[in-house]
Amino acid sequence: MKAEIQRKVGFYEVDAGFSLRFKSLMQYFQDSTGVHSDLGGCGIRWLMGQGRAWVLHRICVRVLRTPCLGDELRILTWSRGAKGFRAYRDFEIYCRGEKIVSATSLWIFIDTEKKKILKVPEEAAQWYTIERDRAMDMDIDGFHPNLKFEPEHWETAEIRPSDFDPLDHVNNALYLDFLENLVGRTCPDLTRIREVVIQFHNEIPRQVGRVDIGIRQNSGSNEFKIFSPGCVHAAGTFRLFGSPDPAPGQE
Repeated sequence: MKAEIQRKVGFYEVDAGFSLRFKSLMQYFQDSTGVHSDLGGCGIRWLMGQGRAWVLHRICVRVLRTPCLGDELRILTWSRGAKGFRAYRDFEIYCRGEKIVSATSLWIFIDTEKKKILKVPEEAAQWYTIERDRAMDMDIDGFHPNLKFEPEHWETAEIRPSDFDPLDHVNNALYLDFLENLVGRTCPDLTRIREVVIQFHNEIPRQVGRVDIGIRQNSGSNEFKIFSPGCVHAAGTFRLFGSPDPAPGQE
């Protein structure tokens, strides 16, 4: 079973160049995941009532063409099944029949009260069914970001009460917003992110009032991390439009 939502890119979702922000793109993914869960009878309210929730651990997003203001989009998502403590979900976005965004992701299932990772329940295969299609060729299991590099550029972002979602987490879309803002300040005008791979490492607790975002160029790609004193909250890599593709075997 694949779930689908449709969106028309609105003015409040785009940047100064009328292109969809990465924050909005991530929110589309969240909305489609919620619709899929509702269709399977395991929506967020039901899960939280059971003291359970899905948490995004890693995602790779590849933009083939940036959605723009007024574009009418079809956002598809589906489950690729689970192995032990890991569940896999893919996404595709189409505009006028053309695939313009692909993504693959890894999720974990948690006990929200004990903050404990649980084995993916067998019922998940019935909730979502399992599709064999792959949105992109990327080994999400094999991705391990560099947590220890020294940033070349960085800035600080305030954490506001409105940044927390119903799971009491700083919403995943905000992490990509932090990154996109720093890229916008340090890279040429209107240079946009083409691909990003991120691992959410440690949640940002409410007592952390601000985080730092740092980036560094490395072998044609770019590394980034979001951190506070003594803790890395997320890290990954990104590439910009106009940057060279990686050599075979280096994706």
